[in-house]
Amino acid sequence: MILPKPKSIVFNTSKHRYGKCNICGKRTIFWAIDFSGRCFRNSMICFHCGSSARNRHVTLIVTEKILGKAGSQACLSALSALPKFRMLNTDPDGSMAKALGVSEHYLCSGYYPGVEPGKEIRPFVYCQDVSRLTFEDDSFDVVVTEDVLEHVRKSDNAFTEIYRVLKPGGCHVFTIPFFFDKKTLYRVEVIGEEDKVLLPPEYHYDALRGDILSYRTFGIDLYELLDLVGFRTEVHFASFFDHRFGIYDSFVFCSVK
Repeated sequence: MILPKPKSIVFNTSKHRYGKCNICGKRTIFWAIDFSGRCFRNSMICFHCGSSARNRHVTLIVTEKILGKAGSQACLSALSALPKFRMLNTDPDGSMAKALGVSEHYLCSGYYPGVEPGKEIRPFVYCQDVSRLTFEDDSFDVVVTEDVLEHVRKSDNAFTEIYRVLKPGGCHVFTIPFFFDKKTLYRVEVIGEEDKVLLPPEYHYDALRGDILSYRTFGIDLYELLDLVGFRTEVHFASFFDHRFGIYDSFVFCSVK
C-alpha cells in the first residue's frame, strides 16, 4: 500500500468506506486519513493504488470530458488507445501515471531544481517549469495539474503557457486551493526575480521537495484571468453519486481552449 507522507496522520476509522477505485479498477477500502481536520479531498486513500479522493475526482473529469463517460478503470485505459491522443500530467509519480504507464501518449513532468527545463529525466518524464513550458504549440489534448499552481511564482504565465500547448478544444483539468467568496489572497508578491513576503508563509508537503511555499490561495478574480487567456471554465463539485469512487469534499476546475 502506498501512503502520502505528511507530518502527522489521523485515522478516522468510522469514516472508512468501501467502493471501487476508478484509477486502479479494484474493489477497495478507502482509508479516511485526515491531514487537515477539515475535509477529505486529500484523503480517502485507496488501499491498492494509494490514490486520494482528489486524484480520483480529476480522473473522473478527464474521462468524462474526453470519452463522454466516466467511472471505470476501463475508461481510463481507453484514453491511451485513442489515436493521436496526448496528455501531460505534472505528477510523474502519481496513481494515474502508474495506472496508465508513461508513454508517447501520456507524458509527465515535474519541477526539478537545478535541472534544465525540457530535459528528459527518464523516458517520457521531463523537467518543466509550467510558467515557461518547452513543448510546442497545440501539443496536448489534456493537461492535468493537481495543487500545483499555488506554488508557481508566476501563475498567470502558467495559465497562458498551458493554453498555448493545448490543442483547440483541449482541456486543462486542475485543482487549486480556492476561495469562492472572495478574491485571491497573496501571501508572497513576485517582483521580477524577487519575492516579497506579505503574510506568514504557508508550506505544503511535496514528496519530491519536502515543504514548498504557497504563494497564494486563488479567488474569484481567477475567472476573469482565465477568460482573458481564452479559456471557457467550469467547476465540478463532488456529489453523493461520486462517493462510490471514494470521492469526497472535492472540486475540480476544467478549462477548455
